[in-house]
Parts: sequence; structure tokens; C-alpha cells
Amino acid sequence: MSANTFKYPQPPFTQAIALSGDRTGSKGMFQFAGFAWIYDTKAILVQGDVQSLKTPPEWRQLSRLVNLAHRLRKPIILWNLPVVHIAMEQRKTSLANTQAIQNTELALLKLPHPVISVFDESYDGADPSLGRIWNDGVVIVGSWDTQIPESGKIKIIQQPTEITSAILDLLRRARAIPTSELIANRSTSLYIFAKTEAEFSSKLPSR
Repeated sequence: MSANTFKYPQPPFTQAIALSGDRTGSKGMFQFAGFAWIYDTKAILVQGDVQSLKTPPEWRQLSRLVNLAHRLRKPIILWNLPVVHIAMEQRKTSLANTQAIQNTELALLKLPHPVISVFDESYDGADPSLGRIWNDGVVIVGSWDTQIPESGKIKIIQQPTEITSAILDLLRRARAIPTSELIANRSTSLYIFAKTEAEFSSKLPSR
């Protein structure tokens, strides 16, 4: 991946280095992907929307960024990127997509460092609480609080100015959890989600 240093325009990030794929067709259509700092806290940031992760190159780029976070021992922040919802829609579109999605999910599952999702006031997509499946913390800005119960893993805030403290607090909590437990919690969330989906599908009328 090649690097491009620039000042990230959106708080809470104070500095960023964008990373782009070096191989033809390997760059995903993200709004931003690379390193980002919240003061002295460095993370891998991937910002997108519900239109992201529609092709194998995008999934492969996300997988490479997760693996980079693993090697550099950094957390990863997924911004307005409903990975679970998009994976559900895209998994059966092609064999190449299915393989790329599975590789990315495995990388997220085994990442020994915190994964945090942020859904800000501009997010307009699937239920952001689904983000808790692959994440160790979720920050939600806005009126979703009427549908989603706040917990130690989900922080519901009303103002964008609260995002910085919410992210840092979730990172602090996640870092205090042993790696084996962090991964086990993700596995449990995935198992419960898959079981719920299977039960729901079994109740649908057959065609």
C-alpha cells in the first residue's frame, strides 16, 4: 500500500495518513482508509457508507487493513460502515465476493486488538446495533437511542463533540479485556446472530 499524508478534515481525528492499494483493481471505494490519530492514540480508520464493500477489491482492501492493524498492534475504527449488514446482502452475489467476505470476517474475528464502530449523525442505513457483532464497542450519534439500549459496549451520544471521549473510553475498556476473551466475545456474538438469522429464515414461507 502507498501512503499519502494529509490533515484529516473531520474531528475527532487530528492527523491521518491515507493508504491506497498498489495493485490494479485493489483499491476499495472508501471515503477514507489508512492511519488516523486522536491526539496520541493511533488507529487504523476505515470510513465508508452503505454503498461501500460492494466488490471483492473493497473487501480485500478492508482485510489488508485489518491485517495491518494486527501487525502494528493498533485498534481499528470502522466509521459509518455497517459491515454485517453489507456482508449479509453481498455474500451470495458471487463466489469471489463470498471468499473475500469470509477472509475479512475471519481477520476481524481473530484481531487481537479492539475494533470500534462509529455511526454519526449523517449515517442513514441498517440498524447500527448490528455493528456489535464484529466490534468491541459501538458509538451511535443521534436518535437511535429510542430503539437501542445503551450498554458498556454501546455508547449512545447526542452531540458529535462527544465522539472523541466515547471512542477513547471504549478503547480503554476493550484494552483491559484479555485477548482470548475479546475474540471469544466476538465469536459468541456471531454465533447468536447466526442462530437468530437461521431461526428467522426457517419461519419464512417456502416458495
